[in-house]
Amino acid sequence: MGFNINAAQAEDNTLKGNLGAKVTSDYQRRGEIVSEQSVQAQLGLNSAVGGVDVFANFFTNQSTENGRDSNEIVAGLGKDFFDGLVSAYGGVYNTDFSDAEADLEYFVQVSVNAPLNPSVSFFRNVYDELNTFEGKISQDFDIKLANLELSGVLGNTELTQSVDSTYSAVKAELSKQFDEVELYADVSLSDNDTRDHETIYGVGIRVKF
Repeated sequence: MGFNINAAQAEDNTLKGNLGAKVTSDYQRRGEIVSEQSVQAQLGLNSAVGGVDVFANFFTNQSTENGRDSNEIVAGLGKDFFDGLVSAYGGVYNTDFSDAEADLEYFVQVSVNAPLNPSVSFFRNVYDELNTFEGKISQDFDIKLANLELSGVLGNTELTQSVDSTYSAVKAELSKQFDEVELYADVSLSDNDTRDHETIYGVGIRVKF
């Protein structure tokens, strides 16, 4: 739900990464239901060079029922400011749907290390000159047996030069860490101004290395 860079803090010249897999009832992207029941996989890598974070992520959504498949690649740079209070990232974001040509965007994201962890993102389509703005908040709660994360997203994306769509989503994720392995389950409510709201749920696993 929402744009996620998935970059972990790394020391200079060291490589960190994460690998994940998930089964979900639906896949929504910027308020659009891309596919119904799907299997997803994600790989993220990042390192640091001279105090600048260098990251690359690959995500794939493969529909097992109705809908489209998609592959998404994100790559860029990031840096912390004001003793880690503010983080800024920028780079490129390529999305390839099974029934359409690939979309290439550049993006900028700024997040603040404060209560609710607010972040704002801006995307610009290179070819069609369409813009997307997205804001996100999230908060973790330690409930002893597991971790609970609540998050919300509000965004607006231009579909054409004259048509745009406003979308929103809220999500609750319950996770449990076992050393470098994390198991989780989530449920989210997704909505936009062209359809009724949709409830989406999934289960998955993440591994850090």
